[in-house]
Amino acid sequence: MLVQEKNIKGFNVLELIVVLSIIGIISAVAYPNFSEWTKEREVRNGATQIKSFMKNIHAQTERGTFAYIQVIFDNDEDRLQLTSKGMTMADLASLINDGDSAWNTSPEQRCDTLDDNYWSTDVADDDADIKNFVYQIELEDVTTNFESSGAVCFSRNGKFFEASGLLNSGSGAPFQYLYVCRRVSGTDACPVNNLDSVTKEEPASLIPHLRAVNFGRFGNFSISKFKTELDDGGNYIGGTWME
Repeated sequence: MLVQEKNIKGFNVLELIVVLSIIGIISAVAYPNFSEWTKEREVRNGATQIKSFMKNIHAQTERGTFAYIQVIFDNDEDRLQLTSKGMTMADLASLINDGDSAWNTSPEQRCDTLDDNYWSTDVADDDADIKNFVYQIELEDVTTNFESSGAVCFSRNGKFFEASGLLNSGSGAPFQYLYVCRRVSGTDACPVNNLDSVTKEEPASLIPHLRAVNFGRFGNFSISKFKTELDDGGNYIGGTWME
């Protein structure tokens, strides 16, 4: 019995060229959107991590783990690093009751002291429980609007709210926000005005996916997104902060 041969054909060269051309066109159209989505996600995730880090560290004061805490921001050409330090209630009370301590003689330096005996987490034994509440994160995809370092300090119920370095707006009072943008080659910081205003500044030029992490004395943490406005020619003309 003869079996009828099946007429099986493959793709010819022309058909393959057509298919590859269609794939190329679709990829060319989709890639910019995917690329922008990836960049947007990097900034969104970076801002969320910063907010969550600060919020969790601030919560240590409300839970009674520490009476006074510090979040240090260290930004260089490679990464943005956040580190926490804490002071126990006993150590804080000792400083407050000591009229000769730096806490009382130099209150503007409470948040920026480099004294190794100042923070309880610095002097505690390696196996002490409070060492478990010291945290650090590094973010390589995003940067902020200042290079070098700065810090912000919180206490329970907002009694003390201070800053140092580039987060200090003067006399120890903190700025209550910082900018977050993508880290790109050749740029260490977001190209916006440094923290020199009580309110968030509108950038002078287009910065895609710009966000701001907001924080306050009583732990009111949030994220703002800058909505860019373009003219009919696609030129940047400003924008607004969306809370």
